[in-house]
Amino acid sequence: MDWVFKGGWRRYSLVLILLALLGAADPQEVARAKAEATATLVEVLKFWNVEDYGAIYDRGTTTTKRLFTRENFILKMRGLGCRTTCCHTTFELDSADYRSPMLVVVTGKVGMEFSGPTVPRFTCAPGVRSYPMTREADGWRIDLTTILIVY
Repeated sequence: MDWVFKGGWRRYSLVLILLALLGAADPQEVARAKAEATATLVEVLKFWNVEDYGAIYDRGTTTTKRLFTRENFILKMRGLGCRTTCCHTTFELDSADYRSPMLVVVTGKVGMEFSGPTVPRFTCAPGVRSYPMTREADGWRIDLTTILIVY
């Protein structure tokens, strides 16, 4: 009985360490997920600049697509009165936070400018914003509600 208590903690510790290592994400997979999620976000922001709101809707998560019809989403986007700026000022990455194989939160400075004849309901200025990107079967997707809430 004395042997179990003396040597048992070592085996127990070894099992815990092995479980922790098996659950740890592969650094290459983490880097790949961050890069793919960021690239998808940049693509969405470029579609926003050219006001291709249907293409943005197509890259929305399945869950948020249930909240809006395609036409309703396009109308809401047109009503914002803002769009992302062009080219190199569209997005400056601050961080890509790997939360799980299915979720990466991409944060960075997004350039914004006025669009259309309407005055936006908010300040249309560059700012740091975070976008949760979700991996689905066919690639990385954006939460459409985070686009509609411009702060």
